Amino acid sequence: MTKKTMKWNGLTLEISAEPNALLSRLQGEEVTSLKVTSAASAKPLINDTFAASLIQTAGGAANFVDVMLSAELQQAA
Repeated sequence: MTKKTMKWNGLTLEISAEPNALLSRLQGEEVTSLKVTSAASAKPLINDTFAASLIQTAGGAANFVDVMLSAELQQAA
């Protein structure tokens, strides 16, 4: 499991990414479990699985989270 801390829109986020072997076998492609938490929120901002190739294409978990949260922020506006 990899953990990283990043700043996003004034929030300190902790990002945990871990290969999910079971889902990878079931789906036939590499899958990563991604959990993003913030001390400012009682529940995780993201707690889901994604194709590992999507995360790698974004340049890693931190960049992937940045893109996802920025897209959600734009949709909410």
